[in-house]
Amino acid sequence: MELEKAGVPTVSLISRSFCSLAQIVARGQGLLSLPIVSLPHPIGDADPKKVRDKGTNAGEEVICLLLTPRELLQE
Repeated sequence: MELEKAGVPTVSLISRSFCSLAQIVARGQGLLSLPIVSLPHPIGDADPKKVRDKGTNAGEEVICLLLTPRELLQE
């Protein structure tokens, strides 16, 4: 969140189970449009391939959010 506050575009990768909490915390920090990508829960897995696949599957959405002007992400 500190990078976002400093004007550095970021995307937070959050487990579906914690997305609501992440949005509440972001709003409490004054970040009304913190870009969040929801990942299947749990993120950590014993199988490294499953963990890698979760990140790979989120890649397009992450790129899109990083390239979208912040004012267009505002609610």
